[in-house]
Amino acid sequence: MTPSNGNMTVFRKWTAMLRIPNLAIIVLTQYLLGYGIIRPYFLEQGSDMPLGHLNFFVLVLTTLLIAAGGYIINDHFDVNTDRRNKPGKNMLDGLISVRMALRVYYIINGIAILLGFYLAWQTGSYQLGLIFPAITGLLWFYSSRYQRMPFWGNFIVSLLSATVILFPWLFNFMSLLRDGDEFVKIMGQLADINSYIWAFAFFAFLVSMFREVIKDIQDVSGDSAMGYRTIPVIWGVNVSRGIAAALVVITMVCLALAQWYLYASAKILPFWYLLVAVQTILIYLLYLIAIKKDPEDYGFLGQTSKIIMLAGILSIELIYISH
Repeated sequence: MTPSNGNMTVFRKWTAMLRIPNLAIIVLTQYLLGYGIIRPYFLEQGSDMPLGHLNFFVLVLTTLLIAAGGYIINDHFDVNTDRRNKPGKNMLDGLISVRMALRVYYIINGIAILLGFYLAWQTGSYQLGLIFPAITGLLWFYSSRYQRMPFWGNFIVSLLSATVILFPWLFNFMSLLRDGDEFVKIMGQLADINSYIWAFAFFAFLVSMFREVIKDIQDVSGDSAMGYRTIPVIWGVNVSRGIAAALVVITMVCLALAQWYLYASAKILPFWYLLVAVQTILIYLLYLIAIKKDPEDYGFLGQTSKIIMLAGILSIELIYISH
């Protein structure tokens, strides 16, 4: 093996552990929210994003580092379980040095926390800086404890998915509060921005919830052997399928209500996009849950859930185009 091939192998191992496609989705999501919804509303009033372009980049980078650290620590605590559920997939199972991975974990989280306090200083709300060490700690406890418990592990991951949506508006809003004149100028637009941000956050929460249940179904054999108390381990695969199906139906109903609002607001393009690109896949996923009874088949369902999340996120740009 040549040195270049060896380096490429190491690179691929790290990209696999850091879930680069997932990190890319985070970047895409936050930039679409910032520049597809938040900034255009401010430009309408002759203003710009209160947080500023550089600080917005820092916010996205901080979120990215926290998420990457979460993936590293999750692999660290999941080595034995992944050996059963996903042989050869966990990069810390003899592929990447645990010491090196933990060193990177502490470094990137340290950088993220410092950047978080910098952002808090820029917004004038120092309490915001506490969010990032809190999330870092929550991800540690999730990986070490809560993912082994029914409901709580699924809830924490879903909550953090919603947080990714909320961050761009939270930091921009706190920056806005520092300038009374700008706040008065944009005040009439705040209700619309809040509605869209919270709607997307709730969508991300629901999709993450049923995706986590689906992943637990897929991993039920290894989780049971390791003594984990996930929903499928405690109540069985069939009950878990019912819970996943119920969450999908709830998502479809909530999405239909959002579509009704869009249609009533003459936003026809995002209405049809959500119907064709998101609702159709949700129906397909519901069908798969109904017919698939073997946990080994649920890997594809998990990927389908990720496609639903991405498809929903891509509708962000259409919202403002139709404004």
